[in-house]
Amino acid sequence: MREAETVTVVARIYPKAGKDDEVAALLVQMAEAVRHHEPDCLVYRPHRLAGHGGAAPFFFYEQYRSKEAFDLHRSAPHLAGFRGRMKDLLARPTEVEIYSSLTD
Repeated sequence: MREAETVTVVARIYPKAGKDDEVAALLVQMAEAVRHHEPDCLVYRPHRLAGHGGAAPFFFYEQYRSKEAFDLHRSAPHLAGFRGRMKDLLARPTEVEIYSSLTD
C-alpha cells in the first residue's frame, strides 16, 4: 500500500489556568500568519473544547501538501515570535503527533 504525500499533524496545547483566552488569541493569529505565508499548508485549524470553560486543552489540526511543506512550517520565521510568546502561557509542553495519510 502506497501512502499519500500529505502530512497530517494533530497537537494538544495545554494553557495555564486563566491563560486560555490569551492562548486562543495567539492561536488565531498564528493561523492567519500560516494562511498568509504557507501556500502548501492545506489546513491549519485550532479548536477549543466545546462547552468547557477554564484551562481545557486546545486541539490543532494541520495538513501539509508534503513533508517538505511541513519542514518549512516547523522552521518558519513568521511563527518564531508566536512560539516565544506562547511558551510562558502553557502549563506543559505541547503534544504533537504526525500522521501519513493512507489515501489521497
